[in-house]
Parts: sequence; C-alpha cells; structure tokens
Amino acid sequence: METVVDNIPSLPLINYSKLVEFKTSKDPSSFFTSKNEQQKLFAALRDVGFVYLQNHAIPLAAQQLLFQHAQRFFALPESEKAKIETGESKAFHGWFSPQRTSGDNSRSDQKEAFDIGDDNDPTRPNQWPADWPEIRTDMVSFFEQCHQVHLELLSALAEHVGLTAGFFLPYVQAKDHFFRVLYYPETTGESFRHRFRASPHTDYGTLTLLFNDSQGGLQVRNRAGDFVDAPHLPGAAIVNGKADHSSLSYSLRQSSLFLYMLDSLGYSEHGHTLPRIHDEILVALVLPQPRLTCLHIVGDLLSRWFNDTLKSIEHRVIEPSTFNKPGSEIPDVIPARYSIAWFGHPNRDALIEPIASCCTPENPKKYEPVYAGKHVVERLANLHKDGKNAEKWSDSMARDGNTESVKEVKVGR
Repeated sequence: METVVDNIPSLPLINYSKLVEFKTSKDPSSFFTSKNEQQKLFAALRDVGFVYLQNHAIPLAAQQLLFQHAQRFFALPESEKAKIETGESKAFHGWFSPQRTSGDNSRSDQKEAFDIGDDNDPTRPNQWPADWPEIRTDMVSFFEQCHQVHLELLSALAEHVGLTAGFFLPYVQAKDHFFRVLYYPETTGESFRHRFRASPHTDYGTLTLLFNDSQGGLQVRNRAGDFVDAPHLPGAAIVNGKADHSSLSYSLRQSSLFLYMLDSLGYSEHGHTLPRIHDEILVALVLPQPRLTCLHIVGDLLSRWFNDTLKSIEHRVIEPSTFNKPGSEIPDVIPARYSIAWFGHPNRDALIEPIASCCTPENPKKYEPVYAGKHVVERLANLHKDGKNAEKWSDSMARDGNTESVKEVKVGR
C-alpha cells in the first residue's frame, strides 16, 4: 500500500468517520463501508506501520488550544518549568528536558516535553503549572478524546483478526496512557551533524496519535530499511481541469495521496468519473487542513500482541526536508517545531503475549509474555538517563541491527 515519489512516502489515508459509521448510521450499507475501511486500516498498519487518520472526531479547536498552550508553556523561564520537572519518582509526569537529564548534552535530543497521564489516577498524580487552570482542563479533555479514538481503533483491529470488538477493552480501561506536548527549539543547521530533534525510536505501547505543525522533519524507516520523509499534508486545493496544474506542487500532483483522497471522496474506489461542470473537470482535492489529520502509529506492545503481523516502525525527527536534500543550502537557523503525541498504553499490570490467531506455522509465536508496565518504564527510564531513546533494551522487542547511530547521520544526507 506504500508508494514512494522522490523518496517521499505516500502513506495510506484512513477515514475514521467511515470506520465507525455503522454505529450511528441507519443505512444498512454503512456496515460494509465500515468493514471496508477496517480492512484498509489493518492492511496499512501491516504494510506500512502507520497511517494518516482523517476525520477522527477530535475538534480542530481543541488541537489549536493545545498548540497555543504548548507555545506559552515552553516560553516560560526554565526556573518556572523546573518547579514541575519530571522523573521516575514522579511517574515521568511533568516537564522533561534531555539537556538537563542526560549525561552527554552533545548527543541528547534537541527537544523539551510536558507529559501527563490519567488525571484521575491518584497513584501517579500529574504536575501542573501554577495559576493556569486552562491548560489542565484542555489537556485532560484532549486525553479523554484520544482515549475514545484509541478504543475504536483497537476494536476495528480486533474484529479484523476474528476477536470480539471489546477484546482489548479490559487491557486498556485503566487509561495508563501517556500524553506529551513537544517543543523542538529553534536551532542551528550545524547541530544536526551530531544530534537529532528526536532520535530513532519505536513507540512503547499500543497506538500513538501524533499531531504535527507544518515545520516538517518527521521521517519513518520503510521496509527497505531507509528513512524517508513523512510529509506534512497541505490544506485544501481546488484545481480547474483547464487551469495551469503547476499551481500544485510536483510531489502533490504525482503523489498517490491524490488518489487516496479521490477514493475517500467516493470516485476512484467505485469507478465513478470525476464531476464535470460546463465541460470542465473540477478536481476537489480536499486534503485535511493542518492539525485536522493525525498520524496513527503502531507501538511495541501492539506489535507483540499481533506477533509482528502489525510491526512497530522506527521514526525520528531531523531538520525539515526542505533543507536535507542534496544540493540544498541549510540555513544558519532552523525554526522551532511543536507537536502533540498521545501514546496509548495497556494497563501497567496487563500481561501481553501474542494473540493465538496471529500465531501460525508460517508466523510462529515470537514473544514470551511481558508485563506492559515493565516494558514502558524501562524505555522511559533509558530516555531520561541518556537524553535519547535507547538502541536496545532487555526484553525481546529490541530491533537488533535496525537502529541508526547518531554518529552516522550527517546534514544534507
């Protein structure tokens, strides 16, 4: 399901509203619409590792509020942020700066983060900035909305492999998730010779919902083992059939994202012709506006559940792709970048082992049981200690030989 144009992956676009349509629609055909989208979702996560999730029901206004809060929070003096600094003793909730926690600042990630968990969990309380109730209200609301999307996605994946829709619910109902707003400060082009904004890593849990601004820099490792750009989706573009098509970028005109969008509008999928107005073809490329579409990523523990049928995929954040092409000039200053990441996790005491239906003679059981909390805490502890994600860890989810050393990464690669 993945095609590559100029080394840019055109990742599958999944329409969340179609995925859940049968639950609210009275149209009998909605069941088949949802099943078709469910199959697309599973195939995309199997073949690619993550997807663009469209129409996911989390309001644009809620996303915009969080980006505004992120800008305000990370602009606070370091002395103020340090009052709610995170650590293992604080359940990794609070402000995190790899510059402060790592033993080697020359190799740590170039980022800061503010992390929370379930605000109703008294055993692992969140830390909040003083005299700022709105950030708590808005982040908690967003946390809950992402949890509901997470449940629907898990339900769809469970049904696809012959399980009941509620199979995963007992394993995730404790809401042991991890919610992070991220800030990648303005930096220099030279800094990328030795450091990442986010070093190569897989996510730790079930599914991640990732909301990015338009600065770019996110890359994923494809099946060939190469890191390629995961492009930011542009906004809406309406192109008249007799107009000069150079108004669309080359990569957009050639990208199969164009075909995915026509499919989502109900044209190419069912063999319809495009609508004609006064004998002119009107192509309505209704790509989602920034922050309306999120990336949906497979995590380690979901990969373990599915016995690597769905595989967690490495990704990283480097300098924006505008500046990392051969022959391009990297400016002295790289602008700041913000993102929102909601990490779905199983209950900390959940024992995770491969689902029986995913273990076959062709794909025998690969993993022994592991407690979810142990896996996640070990990964987080390494991140805080080293200032970047560990290349290997003790349980069997390590991707041996598949993590690039920061020493090998150069500007203009």
